[in-house]
Amino acid sequence: MKLKTGLMAATALAMFGAPVLAADDTLDIVFINDGHVAPYHVAWLSGFEDAIKAYDEAFDDVKVTGRWLSAEGSLEKMIQQTEVTINEGPDVMFVNAINVDAFEPLVAKAQEAGITWIAVHSPMDSADYSFTLGDVVNGTNQGLAMCALSGGEPYKVAIMLGQAGNPSGEARHEGILKGIAACDNVEVVAEQPADWDTVKAQSIAENWLTQYPDLNAISGVTDGYMYPSIAIAMNGGRELDFYGYDGDIPILQQMTDGSVKADILLSGTREGWNFVQMAYRIHKGETPDKVYDFFTPLVLTEENHKVALANGFPEDVQVYYVDQALDVAAKGYLEFGPDSVK
Repeated sequence: MKLKTGLMAATALAMFGAPVLAADDTLDIVFINDGHVAPYHVAWLSGFEDAIKAYDEAFDDVKVTGRWLSAEGSLEKMIQQTEVTINEGPDVMFVNAINVDAFEPLVAKAQEAGITWIAVHSPMDSADYSFTLGDVVNGTNQGLAMCALSGGEPYKVAIMLGQAGNPSGEARHEGILKGIAACDNVEVVAEQPADWDTVKAQSIAENWLTQYPDLNAISGVTDGYMYPSIAIAMNGGRELDFYGYDGDIPILQQMTDGSVKADILLSGTREGWNFVQMAYRIHKGETPDKVYDFFTPLVLTEENHKVALANGFPEDVQVYYVDQALDVAAKGYLEFGPDSVK
C-alpha cells in the first residue's frame, strides 16, 4: 500500500497552517497474461478494465488503477515485461506465467520491492497468493460427463492439451483422464498439445478428422480449441460431440441445440472482476487463502444432466444449467463488484 501526499496539499499547509488530508491511498494493479486475442482473453481484459473503473469510482478513499500486458505467447517477452513492471513498483501483480519455473527469481525480486505477487492458474509456492481453478476436479467432472453422456457404446475421443510444462493445462489433462477412467467404453485415441493456440488447434482437428473417421468426440482443456474444431466438423459433415473448458459465452450458447455437451464455467469476465476484488481485499488488509480456488461449476443442459444422472453421474457434482451459466458468465460485477466488499 502506498500513501502519496500532493504538492498542493503541502503548499496549502505552509500558507494557511490548516490541517491537510493526505491525497488518496493508491492501489495500482498489473496483470501480465500470455496472450490477448483468444475470446477468453478478450473477456478477461474487458472484465478487468470494467472492474478497475468500477472500484475506482466506488471508493473515495482509494485511487484504483490497472494495466494489462500481453506476452503474445512469448516466454522471453513475458519475462521482460515482468522485469520492467517490477521496476515500476505497482502494488499487486497478477502473472499468468507460461512456465512457472522461469519466474521464480522474479517472484523474490518483486517481493523484495514490496509488491504482492499473485500466480494465476498455475500455483507457485513462492508466490504471495495463487489464483487457481480446481483444474484436476474440473477435468474429472468433464471426463465423468463424457462417460455418462456417451451412451454406453464404444466412444472414441481425442484430447487437445495445453502447453508442455504448464501446470494448469497438465492438471486439466490429468483430471479428464481420471474422469474417463470411470467407464470402460470411452477410448482415448489421440492426444496432442495445441499450445493454447487456435491456429494449431485447427490443424490438429483437421488431421484428426482425416485420421480417425470413427471419432466420436473432441475434448479440450480450453474453449479456444472448440471454435475451429466445431467449424471443421460442421464443414466436413461430421457429427461430433465436444467437451470444453472455460465458460466462453459463444460456446455456452451452443450447448442448448448444438454439439457442445459439457463445459466448465470459468468466464473471463468473472475472473477479470475477481482479480480486482482480490487485489482490493488484500490492499485493505484482508488475507485470502494462500491458494485461492475460483468457483468453477460444470455446465450441462438440464436434459443432459438428467441423462447423466440416470447413467451414474455423481449427484454431488455442482452443475449450472445453460441459462444460469450464461447469466453468471456475463455479469461478473454481481459476484465481485464493489458491493461485494462494502
